[in-house]
Amino acid sequence: MVEGSYLIQSDCLEYLKTLEDDSVDLVLTDPPYFIGFDGGKGWDSQWKTEEEYLAWCADWTLECIRVLKPNRMLVVWGTLKTETFIKYKLQTSADARLTPQNEIIWSYNWGGRSQDNFVRKHEYAWCWSKGKKFLFNDAEIRIERKVKKNMNLEKKLLKEFKDNNPNATKKEIAKHKEEHIDPKTLFAQGTIPTCIWEKNNHTTSKDFCGWHPTTKNLDVLERLIRGYTNPGDTVLDIFMGSGSTAIAAERCGRNYIGCERDGEYYTKSLERIRDQNPLFQAMEPTHMELETFMQLM
Repeated sequence: MVEGSYLIQSDCLEYLKTLEDDSVDLVLTDPPYFIGFDGGKGWDSQWKTEEEYLAWCADWTLECIRVLKPNRMLVVWGTLKTETFIKYKLQTSADARLTPQNEIIWSYNWGGRSQDNFVRKHEYAWCWSKGKKFLFNDAEIRIERKVKKNMNLEKKLLKEFKDNNPNATKKEIAKHKEEHIDPKTLFAQGTIPTCIWEKNNHTTSKDFCGWHPTTKNLDVLERLIRGYTNPGDTVLDIFMGSGSTAIAAERCGRNYIGCERDGEYYTKSLERIRDQNPLFQAMEPTHMELETFMQLM
């Protein structure tokens, strides 16, 4: 079993070989989209054909399924800017071990935009469970309700009181409502969010990461982690990029493990994680995990 948190510089397939079966509680990762959006580094356009890209995706996805615990969630960021990710979703859903559960749509309204069509400002987080059932911590992700009370129930209870007390004054009705109806109709807890989440990456925020072109919003990542894991669980990200998954996991009280192949991103992500939490120390793999990794290289 994996213990602690760390980030290692490695190719994702080589790194995944070091992990045991059924050893992580959530896979949350943001692979290259094969749309050429990589700041000129070339990592998003390294495949000659779509078929080659999808075959590579199948390789790391199969490994992610292997290391994921049963009844836990595989979450993969993607786009429908091209049809490639539709094909990825279909080929992944064809694995009998997985059950498609949801697609979280992250909507944002910032950055450059086209002037000749409606502006595409959203990405998808495709969610599959390993098995038909899955962990969902609704208590950790509920949000404030726009409607604070059950209006239909209030209307029903008020009608019952008035029918049984036809001579009741407005003052008596108001008192009865306050003392006997409101406690029954006011919602005691928030509501579960829909699957469309609007959140901007504000350039003035301390969370903004301008040196990586595809950074995901930390609040969005935190909600996914809180919903699909328990405190102390381990989150795996094999395309760590700017380190956002690690930071979000740390803020949620979860462990993280993962890898990043690009040396510049790897170094800067470590700096970013330390800057976010100066007290955080667990930045390297355990000696056993590092030794296993080196033997496989």
